[in-house]
Amino acid sequence: MASATYFHPFSIFRRAIPDLLIFVGGYLIANYIRFEAFWRLDDYLIPMVGGGAAFISVVYVLGLYSHESQRRSTFLLHLIVLSFGFLIALVIITLLGYVHYDHRIGRGFMALGCALSYPLIVVYHWFLYNKHELAPERIAFVSDVEQGCAEWRLLRNAGLRGLVIVGRIGINQDASGEEEFLGTLADIRKIISTHRIDRIVFSEGIMENNVARVELRRLHYLGFPCSSICSTCEKHLNYVPLHLVSMNWLLLSESAMSRDLYFGKLKRFFDVAVSLVLLVLLSPFLALGMLIVRCFSPEGPVFFRQERVGRFGKKFHILKLRSMKLDAERSGPVWSSGTKDARVFPGGAFLRRYRIDEIPQLINILRGDMSFVGPRPERPEFVTQLSDTLPYYDERHLMKPGLTGWAQVCFPYGSSIEDAKSKLEYDLYYLKHAGMVFDFLILLDTVRVVLAAGQKHSESPRYAEDLHVEREKPASS
Repeated sequence: MASATYFHPFSIFRRAIPDLLIFVGGYLIANYIRFEAFWRLDDYLIPMVGGGAAFISVVYVLGLYSHESQRRSTFLLHLIVLSFGFLIALVIITLLGYVHYDHRIGRGFMALGCALSYPLIVVYHWFLYNKHELAPERIAFVSDVEQGCAEWRLLRNAGLRGLVIVGRIGINQDASGEEEFLGTLADIRKIISTHRIDRIVFSEGIMENNVARVELRRLHYLGFPCSSICSTCEKHLNYVPLHLVSMNWLLLSESAMSRDLYFGKLKRFFDVAVSLVLLVLLSPFLALGMLIVRCFSPEGPVFFRQERVGRFGKKFHILKLRSMKLDAERSGPVWSSGTKDARVFPGGAFLRRYRIDEIPQLINILRGDMSFVGPRPERPEFVTQLSDTLPYYDERHLMKPGLTGWAQVCFPYGSSIEDAKSKLEYDLYYLKHAGMVFDFLILLDTVRVVLAAGQKHSESPRYAEDLHVEREKPASS
């Protein structure tokens, strides 16, 4: 019953399209007002659409379409970042307009287009920023069994933005004395009307109950939104808590494009073509990185080879610029903690912060060991430990490891099993939804991470960090 619109790219698409329409529409109206007719649209349309596309791309890279944008201290900060993106778009319009000098765009047209589009964009983003307070979604949770009730309490205490947890609905058990108990499924339509419920949320196990299954399916076919707790987490967290993952969830792919077409053909073509281009474009940064290694740690090799686990458990050697001291692992393998790792020499911290040390992995992509986007490859020693500790960890080896990935752009360097669990939750979300559009968005996110010199841990607590539910580990394949 989960909607595919919970998928991250669809969510971004819904936020970005109004920006594009307002931007292009403002300049179309400016064209009509300025020239008293739609004049030379064949010359003006490319700069306008190009500027609009650049605007929504920059806004996405700056993080203004994400849920995290609502956590900025004030809307003023959001507005400053938005204005920077709008300025970039104006530069793009000007540059595209000057491709043919005779058709260059005049200052009057540009000023009028700004006056028409910018205020509307600001109003739209004010609504986006405050939407979780202006129009929160009111949900009720259906459950009777203890595990489901524990999930309800966790959801209630999670404080997900944009959600108002109205209360709990029982299946058969009447718990009228319980705080926030709304009633049973027998009265669900009355409950929905009385409490102005927008969506019913339920745990996966509840569908084994005949009464619940019949009533929820009836609501679903009447057009009322009903979603599993997994879908709710996907929508509001962009990852799925590990204790909610099941094989059924993993197998129900929601990718818009055929996986055979994308993974079998398009993804490999993209990897090879872009790797060749980036090797040329990034060669000055690679040379700078090699110079930094030689200056700060001249006693060792410039490049570093390390064994990692790839697709289907096949081992390969990853290539990196060396960023650690020579004796970094004389006591054995140790978790990396990013730029703050004591084993990293001073220049190596700079290489790691801006991901320059990972440029040689373009060679791994050309060889076919890796892809541009996918779960990060881990060392065999850590894979053995994590596979024994974390359920579904081996699922990430069903796909080629990536130079960047959903976990990498959403979560910083991991230095513990708990961090590995958090990254796995993002990796499993990516495995389920992987596709061309999602990969493109991850590449844009990577630009933001590199420009921001990495990320810090989120201040908000992880979902289910205090929940301890015994689950059977999947059988090894």
